[in-house]
This record gives sequence, C-alpha cells and structure tokens, in this order.
Amino acid sequence: MKSIGVLLLALPLAAQTRLAPDAANCADSKSLPKLVMCRIDNCESKTGDHLDVPVRDDGQGGEPITTGIDGDTRAVMYECTESTTPADIVRHASIVLRASGFDLPYTFADKEGAITARKGDQWLTVEAASHYYTVTEITAAPPDEDAIVDAPSIEDALENAGTIPLYGITFLAGRADIAPESVITLREVFAMLQDNPDWRIRVEGHTDSTGTKAANQALSLKRAQAVVDYLVNRGVKRARLEAVGKGDADALAANSTDAGRKRNRRIQLVKLEQK
Repeated sequence: MKSIGVLLLALPLAAQTRLAPDAANCADSKSLPKLVMCRIDNCESKTGDHLDVPVRDDGQGGEPITTGIDGDTRAVMYECTESTTPADIVRHASIVLRASGFDLPYTFADKEGAITARKGDQWLTVEAASHYYTVTEITAAPPDEDAIVDAPSIEDALENAGTIPLYGITFLAGRADIAPESVITLREVFAMLQDNPDWRIRVEGHTDSTGTKAANQALSLKRAQAVVDYLVNRGVKRARLEAVGKGDADALAANSTDAGRKRNRRIQLVKLEQK
C-alpha cells in the first residue's frame, strides 16, 4: 500500500531544484501530509476564525458558491519544486483526501487550483498557485440551534454541519399530527429545498424515552413521514426526501429531566450525498 501511495504522489522530476529544509516549529498537516518534492514554508493558527469556502460551481462559469464556516483554523503553506503545477497538486491531493474518507464538494485546476474537502465537522481547503500551495484545516463550531429559524440559516447549518435539529417542528402529544405553529419552520425548510434543487435530505424523527421502544420507533417514523408528506404536498419531489424513525436511540440529553426529554423530541434534517 505504501508503494502505491508513493507512486500516486510522485510529482514530475524534471528540472528539479534542491529545496530548503522544512520551516522550524511548523508541523505537517495530518489530513494531507506534504506531497513528494515539497517542503513546509510557513504556518499559522487562528482561534475563532471565519472562512468562506467554495462548495460548488455556480453552473454559469462564474465564481463558485461559497459557505461560511466558523471555528479554529490552522494553515500550512508548502513550497514544491518549480516544475510542480497547480494541476499536479490538485490531482494528487484529491487522491489522498478521498482515500482518507473526505468528500470533495469542490475542485478546480487551471493556472491556479483549489479543493474543498469535508469529513463530518472537519473541513480542509487547498489553494494552489505556481509551485506553492496552502492547506487550511478548520473544525466547524457547532451551530447555534436557537438561531436557525429561516431558510438561509438552515442551509448554512446543513452545509457546514451536515445535520441539524429543528425544534420549530412539533407535534401533538403522542401523535404524528403536526402542530399548527410548525408551519412557520416547515415553510422555511421548503424554501431551503427550493433554493437547493440538487440536495437530498433525510428527515429523522426522534422521541424521548417515554413509552416502549417499539412505540417510540413507530411514532418517530410517522412524524418523519408527516414532515416529508407536507413538503411533497408543497411541491418537493419525493425522491429527494427520505423519512427515517430513530425512536429514542439517539438522545441528545438525559431523559431524566423535562428539559432533556424536550431536547430529545425533535425532527432532525441530514444532508445526503448527491446521487
């Protein structure tokens, strides 16, 4: 396996020049170690940083669509031999990242190069120009659930975290009938889906531990299906939605208090990979 990795990462060897040693006090990226024939040039860490990272093409040849991510960042700049191109860097970095379990929502390679990679709440960007590239790693801060009240904030939360609980969707006690006040949040979910027509979403129903496991499982599925049915009736294609009942299996808090049980009773959206 090691020999394969070396072959995959081997960059052009023509007209190479000797590189200086790695910069002192700069550790290599663990997610994307430096490519062959490259060195660490410098590094920087920031607490409470904000990055706007590209996540997809705009479909019209313009600037890519970006999403904002907040969290602590660490950036490492690398210098490679002069024959190395941005296309070389993007190609080989993509292979390593995919092999490490990262999804790559955005890649670009021309006179400059760029990659956005994601695995759970871990994000990584690569920016390449000439024979230099910078790897920036960021762990997304958990979203403020109370601030997720409209389509843009729901979209941002799903883009950044991949999943989000929506406490604005509630049901009549012990039933799968959607409470009237939930329409406000449901309309925002519908608007978010309209703004992102290529997204697929799993709608998860969750309960507290009151009642039997079997009853909670059945109720959670019915509630998730009720949300799916609402969205489909509004015009969302059913193939874009998946209803799943989780019962009380994925508690977010202890069920021993009213506050904990209230937090566990929820509809949770999960962004799925595109087919």
